[in-house]
Amino acid sequence: MHALSRRLLIQTSLALALLGPGVAVAQQPPSPTELRLGLVGNWTGALGYRDYQSDELFEIPVTINVTSPGDGRTLIQQSVFDDGPGDPVWVTTVTLEDPEASTLTSASFRAGREVGVSIETVHLARYVGPTRWTLIDEQIGSDDDAPAEIRVTTTREDDYVESVKVVRPVGADDSAWRFRNQIRLTRVGD
Repeated sequence: MHALSRRLLIQTSLALALLGPGVAVAQQPPSPTELRLGLVGNWTGALGYRDYQSDELFEIPVTINVTSPGDGRTLIQQSVFDDGPGDPVWVTTVTLEDPEASTLTSASFRAGREVGVSIETVHLARYVGPTRWTLIDEQIGSDDDAPAEIRVTTTREDDYVESVKVVRPVGADDSAWRFRNQIRLTRVGD
């Protein structure tokens, strides 16, 4: 064993001994996939969106049920909101995360509309604990019939979750980001 290797081994052993048995060593935070699996359950809240003509924020009630088939990567989200008096709208979104590629593939189904498919990059922006975190999903897509960068920031604080979607034209600077919609949810029941 080289003298340098032996010295590093001794220093590392000494440092671990000084830490003592009661000191925890920092662990890797869970993957975005593992964190999202913690959202399984029932949620209620409001869907807020920016009207393209008036630029005003409108909010409507929404309920969401999140389930998983148990594969550790897939979530099924069933949402219902009222699109007018007595006109419920159901949206079913199936997502599959690939933790190795840091991507999220989604397909959204809504009666009377084309199936929406997207692939987003995912990264963990903040981790305090399993129910206190922020994830950011980004993709190139379309907004108001023009190519756009789309960013969704999802923040969980215990039994409260908020997702905020912002958009900007492809290639624009940071001042071009504009709010598009949001979902604010509180867990219902267990």
